[in-house]
This record gives sequence, structure tokens and C-alpha cells, in this order.
Amino acid sequence: MTNPMNRTGLRLATASLLALSLAAPALAADKVNFQLDWTPGGISAPYYLGLDNGCYTDQDIDVTISRGYGASDAVTKVATGVSDFSVTDLGTIIGIISETGAPVKAIMPIVSNNPSAIAVLEDSPIQTLTDLEGHSIGSSVGNAAMTFLPLGMTDAGGDYSKVEEITADGSALTGLLLQGKIDALASYVTSVVGINSVAQNAGKSVRAIYYGDTLNLYNASVFTSDAMIASNPDLVKRFASAVQCSYDAARKDPTAAIDAIVAHVDGMLRESQEAMVPNSVSFAFDNDIFDKNGYAFDMDRVAHNIDMVDTVTPLTNKPAVTDVIYDITN
Repeated sequence: MTNPMNRTGLRLATASLLALSLAAPALAADKVNFQLDWTPGGISAPYYLGLDNGCYTDQDIDVTISRGYGASDAVTKVATGVSDFSVTDLGTIIGIISETGAPVKAIMPIVSNNPSAIAVLEDSPIQTLTDLEGHSIGSSVGNAAMTFLPLGMTDAGGDYSKVEEITADGSALTGLLLQGKIDALASYVTSVVGINSVAQNAGKSVRAIYYGDTLNLYNASVFTSDAMIASNPDLVKRFASAVQCSYDAARKDPTAAIDAIVAHVDGMLRESQEAMVPNSVSFAFDNDIFDKNGYAFDMDRVAHNIDMVDTVTPLTNKPAVTDVIYDITN
């Protein structure tokens, strides 16, 4: 026969354990600093939608999204641990790894097709890349669209040595184009939508000459540090899942992504994103490459990416695919 005192003691012990478990604090979410490679807008809008949709919190991640100051700065910040994750052109990552040995790796592609283009005024005589011969083109330092322009011109049958390069701050380029101080500017086809909005306010119009489709290259890719991969591979996978969740939501509802970036970014004008966000999301995901591979890298295509970067700007230490990519599916 069971002693009633034993039953009483068991109930008390169970109640005590339950009280302790309820009193114990939940495990804190991982704090993550996610730095963009430039100012928010266009293709980066879905990250803010992920904040509103719980994409990060569902993965136990407390994320802070901050603006960037260019690809080189983004890679430096991640390599040194100032930022945990960032996003920039894969070709730029390849070049920096080659030249500096930066301990970073890309974990997932966002834009699988290269958006490189040049922007010209609507009434410009420049209709094709070959027409750039004898004209000037403006670019900021480290502009990925400019990096591949010589290759694009060669593919088109043009002579890039006959093009005058003008380097200026990125914020000044649109003004230089509208004032006629440069004949073209190196840009992304997705960004020309925003440039044209500015031009229309000045009574002008801008069009794009797109050449990125001839390159077969990856563009924007999320990356992290080797140290993060070694110390917390689970967080790397969870962050990639959160990013995928954010973009899946934006694909279903681009307007919600516009709402989110306007709500989260001080000074963001809705009209500046109304065309850019849907255009950028469509460019990134409405193509055969994404249909085939989704958010995963095609390693043969990455190898081609490395070869093309080496062709345009010969690499001091040509990296292997495994030096550039961390396969989160393993």
C-alpha cells in the first residue's frame, strides 16, 4: 500500500519543478548585425518585410539591419566581426578574397542573374554598347556594373579602350548624367527605374542598355565570416532560412515589402520604391536560373564566375569554389 505521505511529497516535488521551469527565463534569441552593402531600397526591401512577418524571430534571431557603405566596407566589416552578415555582388566577394584573403564566404544567392547595364538619356545616340565608343561613362569606385563593362563590350564587338571613364561619388552620378557632363553611367538595370524617376522630376527620361544577361554571373549574395561558420553553423543556416522567408513573402506581396521598408527606414519615400521593389524582385526570381536552383548556388556557375572575374581583373590568388562558397545544405 502506497504511503499517503509519499504521494504528498511527490505532488510537492512535481509542483516545485513546474514552478522552477516557469520561472526560468527563455533562451535569448541570437543577436545578429546584418549590414547591407549600400543604402536600403529596391532588392533590399524584403529584409524589412521579414521583420514584420516574423521571419527572423521564428528562427530565434534578433536582427538589426543597417545601411552599408559599399562592397569593400561590407566585406571588411564581416571579415573583422563588426557585422555578422552582409550582402553584395559575388564577383566583388571573389575579387576581395583573392587580393586580401578576407575570411568570408557566400552562403546563398539573392540575385542569380547579373543586372549590369548602362543608363543613358532617352534622346542619347547611344543605342548599344558598341555606341559607347567615343563617349564618356561615369561610375563610382568599386561599381560592379563597371567592372564587367569591358567584357560586355568585347562580347558585343566593341572596343572599350575608346571609352572615357569618369569616376565620381555614387550620389553625384545621376546629376552628372542629367546635366550632360557624362554620356552614360554604369548601373544595374533594376536601378535605372529609380534613376528615371529622378530624371522625370527634371523633365527628362532615362533608359537602360542591359548587357548582364550575356555574362551568366551571380550578383547579390548573402555572406558571412569563416569565424561565424566555424563557431555557429546552426545560426548561419537559420539566418539563411530567415532571408528565404523574407524573399518568399516579398514575391507573394511586393506591396507589403514596400510598406515595410517605408515603415522601417527613416526618410524613405514611398514613391521611390513603388516601381523599384516589384521590378527588382521580378528580376531576381522570375528567371530560369532561380527556377532550377532556387536559393542554392550552382557550383559550376560559381566556377564560371571566378573565371570571368579573373578575365576582367586578373586575380593574384585565384580562389577555388570552396574558398568562396559555404554550402549550407551540408
